[in-house]
Amino acid sequence: MTLFSQGRPARKRSVWGHNTGTTTEEVYVCPNNCTAELTFLHVHNSSGNTDIEIEWYVADSDGQGTPYTSHFIEGKNLGAGEYLQWADIEVVLQPGDKIQVTPTTAAHIDTILTVTETFVPIG
Repeated sequence: MTLFSQGRPARKRSVWGHNTGTTTEEVYVCPNNCTAELTFLHVHNSSGNTDIEIEWYVADSDGQGTPYTSHFIEGKNLGAGEYLQWADIEVVLQPGDKIQVTPTTAAHIDTILTVTETFVPIG
């Protein structure tokens, strides 16, 4: 596997999130010095029954610094042992963009996602 994309250094990584409350969890935030391609997203509920909201927070939606929140899923009920998975998703995140998960009631929500971060020279 090569860690270069179009001549720029890159790295592929998986990150995880764990939420047992009802607050919004920022599972992934694209670093300031790169763009990131989201290629896998998995959200699992281990206990309880809750509705799930999965969002893509776009830090700069118009080139003027205006944020926007795009909803992957809103109000999807997950019982214990149920999950949502996107194994062939392709979303390109820019610096400051976030993937966020919010349950409506306390449960045991685990999130796994995979991104390829391509570093952008600062200058």
